[in-house]
Amino acid sequence: MKISLLIKVGLGILLLVSACGKDEPKAPQLSLDVPDQVIENTTITFTEQGIKSAVIYAEHLEVYEKKDLRKAKGVRVDFYDEEGNHTSVMVADSGLIREKRQNVEASGNVVVTTEEGIKLETASLRWDPQKRKIVTDDFVKITKKKDVITGYGLEADEELKHFVIKKSVKGKITEIPEEDFKDSL
Repeated sequence: MKISLLIKVGLGILLLVSACGKDEPKAPQLSLDVPDQVIENTTITFTEQGIKSAVIYAEHLEVYEKKDLRKAKGVRVDFYDEEGNHTSVMVADSGLIREKRQNVEASGNVVVTTEEGIKLETASLRWDPQKRKIVTDDFVKITKKKDVITGYGLEADEELKHFVIKKSVKGKITEIPEEDFKDSL
């Protein structure tokens, strides 16, 4: 009888100790990156001192307010100079847009075409509106009429009038502007 009572008391204490020591299992935390808004066929306009600097068109846009991030698919960006004149257009499969900084990162079949017919093709690029530059570290191909220049890495103005290809530059130049030829004599 004493043994039976001892066993019952021991089991009771064991149950109390084991019940108090464990926390309730917590539900797993979901780390889903859910957008605040999803918008189809939308437009975002960037201005600088009241003058349009870029207009972004997106077929699909996911807005993440806390991150100041917009994820876009089916992207087209029209660029404008300091006077508001259209200078070039960029198209890409997708892009990241930060509205507060007014910068754009484009990726997937990126093509920039200027009003003068200069064409840049690359896998990705970034647009820095403060410097009014486009930049990439990827392979680039620039075409102007019959002239073609390729290489890796690029820094250029939005009109592709002035650009630097950083490495492995190759090119085929067939037309030298007459004014450039006269200046070199």
